[in-house]
Amino acid sequence: MKKQDILKLLPITAGRLILRVATMDDAQLIQNAKESVDANLLRRWMSWSSEEGLSMKGTTDYLTRAETDARTIALLGLDKTTGAHVLSTGLDAEDDDFNIASTGWWLSAGHEGKGLAHEGMRALIDFCKVNKVSKTLTSGHYEGNARSQNLMLRLGFAYTGTEEKAHRCHLDGVLYDVLNYKLQIKSKT
Repeated sequence: MKKQDILKLLPITAGRLILRVATMDDAQLIQNAKESVDANLLRRWMSWSSEEGLSMKGTTDYLTRAETDARTIALLGLDKTTGAHVLSTGLDAEDDDFNIASTGWWLSAGHEGKGLAHEGMRALIDFCKVNKVSKTLTSGHYEGNARSQNLMLRLGFAYTGTEEKAHRCHLDGVLYDVLNYKLQIKSKT
């Protein structure tokens, strides 16, 4: 399925969240959400959390890429009641048809430990299944990130292997292993 066809199917409604496409108009909302999180946590676990990635320029560069790249869809998970940023996620396709797409997520401050990442990611997976968006989702986390690992396993992702010392942490410069996962999506017919 092409990006423009996927975009027509959005937003996604979940229990407490609505997942919608992030646009340039959301730059300040996303930047505020990034700034709400302990920068040490982001710099430890997020691949995009370099000095530039944490900046407003990093936010606008990401949104520009998402708006112009036929293989990238940036999504925001917003609280249905307040409209507050809860979750950032998306799909990055390996091909123009989104047959295989990678995903990931991060939560803004105050939303951890409430099941919101699970709720949002489950809704995204179900969306992909029902609408035959992707056949396979991939994701990964850095060694030591037990919360991401636990969520991937709860969502049904299967461990596929480790890339040893493949990520230099933006917090301390240490090389960490990257643990990779895959989820085969069986479409509902």
